[in-house]
Amino acid sequence: MNTSFKRILKMILLFLMFVVLFSSVILLTNFFKPKNNIDQDNKNEFLFLMTGVDDNGEEFGTRTDTMMLVKANLNEKKIDLISIPRDSLVNINGYMDKINAAHSYGGIDLTIETVRDFLGIDLTNYVVIPFDAVVDGIDALGGIDIDVSEDIASAMDITPGTHHFTGSEALDYVRFRKGYANADLGRIATQQDFVMQFIHEATRAKNIPKLPIVYMSMNDKIKTNMSFSQMSKLALAFRGIDKDNINQVRLEGEVVDIDGISYYDIYDYSIEDVRNNFLSNFSY
Repeated sequence: MNTSFKRILKMILLFLMFVVLFSSVILLTNFFKPKNNIDQDNKNEFLFLMTGVDDNGEEFGTRTDTMMLVKANLNEKKIDLISIPRDSLVNINGYMDKINAAHSYGGIDLTIETVRDFLGIDLTNYVVIPFDAVVDGIDALGGIDIDVSEDIASAMDITPGTHHFTGSEALDYVRFRKGYANADLGRIATQQDFVMQFIHEATRAKNIPKLPIVYMSMNDKIKTNMSFSQMSKLALAFRGIDKDNINQVRLEGEVVDIDGISYYDIYDYSIEDVRNNFLSNFSY
């Protein structure tokens, strides 16, 4: 089973519930009044890296199973989700390796440095999320409604349309790996679609009162250098975001074999396209 696909979804579910919860707590206590300014050089856009690792209590020695850049445009109320395949071939401290090995060698600091050098972007903010609280988090939310497309339904041999998933059912959904005509790319497309629908569902007004319970199950499990204020402003700014304002971006490449090891070699033109069209305010 390809656990990368499963875990990237679990990671993002956890973080999104976490930040949306912050907005609900703030609103309910009248403690914070949102302003569309976040402490970053570019005041209109905010960029951070989301990674997921197995929580074994060690910062080093474990590879990231999931990696995604999230860019939020506060003026346009849009979010870009840029997935970075875990097998991407990159330079890590002078040696070519899979990008997910950076965390094993140097924790989140080396991971940030590797992504920054690979894409040629200014990147400092991160969120590291374990995977053990996701089922409880979704259940605390009361489950989640997911609109399963015909393509995904056909691959999974389920009925297309809206499904209400409990925590365990949601994980079964994201664990699925067989039946896609285009293999890993099909799983990535499913993952991004799931994330997009989750953001929309989790930020609906009806779910705000449920989020304190969700928060209690995951508060001490997320590692980030983002401040309370930053996460709160993001959550408040994108509360109730429409699905059409969440863009799914994929780095294109091809699978290559080097000394019997499979890597994902991202095309140079794809990196340039992402830099120019989505990360221009962070490129150097």
